Amino acid sequence: MSHRILCVDPDEESRAETVAYLRSELSALDPMIETADGVATATEQLTTGTAAVITEYELTDGTGFEVIERARDRCPDAGVVLYTETDPDSIDSAELQGEITEYVGKGSVFGTERLAELLRTTIEDSTQRSYPLPQTEEQRLVALRSYDLDDPALLESLDRITDLAAQHFDVDQSSINIISEHSQDFLACYGKAEQWESMDRSDSICTFTILEDENVMTVSDVTEDPRFESRSETLIEMGIRSYMGANLVAPSGLVIGPLCVYDSEPRSFSPADEAYLQKLAATAMDLIELYTQLDATEGSR
Repeated sequence: MSHRILCVDPDEESRAETVAYLRSELSALDPMIETADGVATATEQLTTGTAAVITEYELTDGTGFEVIERARDRCPDAGVVLYTETDPDSIDSAELQGEITEYVGKGSVFGTERLAELLRTTIEDSTQRSYPLPQTEEQRLVALRSYDLDDPALLESLDRITDLAAQHFDVDQSSINIISEHSQDFLACYGKAEQWESMDRSDSICTFTILEDENVMTVSDVTEDPRFESRSETLIEMGIRSYMGANLVAPSGLVIGPLCVYDSEPRSFSPADEAYLQKLAATAMDLIELYTQLDATEGSR
């Protein structure tokens, strides 16, 4: 796995030296280091997959604090380091509005070593705590935002899908979920799932489901799956001991979320079970497409 680092510095020579040093010191982490010389170019480079940002304070078109603000919007989990020649006493830290940022002086003794160590720690911590992202994550989020998912008639129709899924598999809970940039939200629910609220994506089973090439994922027992070891107690409290999810795949091939069924006991699912849930998920996606088109047509009148 390659870790994306953005280095923002208006001085081309200084920027090149920093990049060369980090590539050498962090080679074991396989960093993908991108560069920018100012706020605008940095903003273009920032993505949800950016793991860390290093920025000078004085840039060609603003300050490093503006880059930090953009990073907080686009990649809030990224580590940020102000790596600068500017005297810290001359920097108005109030501009950060309470954001915590590491400061490393370029001219300080062991400054480059300190920078490399901060980035190593940031990347290693991120690897341990974060969830995996599809290779098409940015396009997937664009596709998700293109749909009108607030239409009451649509939500009522999706509720019937979750009812059918729960009845067919004889489970107490079922839901249709969307996976946004940092959270899992529930479009339609059956049973106790109706009480669930939006959850952090790092706590979600479904964030793994959207990675499946076959667009369906089963978990016979969450307590025996290493991916959910740290959260199995919480899942069991929610009535989730076993799980099956089938992706809602847009015509573009991008996944916006899954249709899921949950059992409070360990359970295996057959290929026929997977096929049936996939058909229901395809129907749910068709409904989302249909209602979005209808709303667009009515809005143009």
